[in-house]
Amino acid sequence: MSAEQVAEPANPPRIEATWEWLCRAVDHIGSPAPGLSFPLAPASADGLGPAHCAVLVVPPVPQSAHIARDLIRRTLVDRAAHERVEDVAVTVSELVSNALRYGRAPGAEGELHPALWLAYWDHWSCAVCAVTDDSDLVPVPVEADELAESGRGLQVVSALSDSWGWNPRADGGKVVWALFGL
Repeated sequence: MSAEQVAEPANPPRIEATWEWLCRAVDHIGSPAPGLSFPLAPASADGLGPAHCAVLVVPPVPQSAHIARDLIRRTLVDRAAHERVEDVAVTVSELVSNALRYGRAPGAEGELHPALWLAYWDHWSCAVCAVTDDSDLVPVPVEADELAESGRGLQVVSALSDSWGWNPRADGGKVVWALFGL
């Protein structure tokens, strides 16, 4: 993938560097253990202050979107307004659903195990969620037929988040991320 294919934030907020930092962290740390939750660093190198991270390896089952929403709600319940927590939860649900539907590398066999990353910064009152998958397909919002029951996921992500995009992973696949002011 070329640099031109990498999506840049449409409306970069004052916390623009957070998604770059999380994508670098995803590449550096690699595949997480299921249900892992930990502080990533006492202070990040880019000056954003303490970052906290919750990580979930998503099983390839229909309940995965619900499991991911629950992680978001439990993690952010005391850190953001209820409406904003729900925006993050719905966005994560869409990203996880897309990863499970489209996230397999071409020709790959076996089970899919996308990973959900949520990083938040108390000092900056912001969060970035990222979902990894093994596909190199570029996520592109499409115009869904008005009677279709699916196909609007990235439109929902765009409407609810402050900014969203994707980055290629060093080991193949991609990270699709969404940024939120809390």
